[in-house]
Amino acid sequence: MKLEICTLCEYASEHNGRLTIVDTFDAIVASKFPWRAYFHFAAKISIESDQKEYQKIRMLIMKSDSLEILFDTSGSYNYVDKTEKINLLAGFKGIIFSTPGEYKFQVYFDDDLVIDHPFKLMLKDGK
Repeated sequence: MKLEICTLCEYASEHNGRLTIVDTFDAIVASKFPWRAYFHFAAKISIESDQKEYQKIRMLIMKSDSLEILFDTSGSYNYVDKTEKINLLAGFKGIIFSTPGEYKFQVYFDDDLVIDHPFKLMLKDGK
């Protein structure tokens, strides 16, 4: 499994395997806290032919220092082709971040961590 693209962004969409990503970033600047999130996540993963067949996918957003989970969802996944590329897209609206700090977005296939993407959340004046 190879991670080709992984980013937070203003908007992401997929149409017939083509991935559109608008305004990528690794830090979010909020005007005040608590802050209600409005952003997207986009990733492209290549599955290699000898890769085991995963059955479940799980996505999490958590605070890096305390591991407090702010978002957690899971679902099933079925392979179409063992050499395919997977576009993972998620839009977040309404997740409450109570404090600035270091956070991370994680993706698991079954129990295997495949994406561990850090990002920062800062107050507008840079703190």
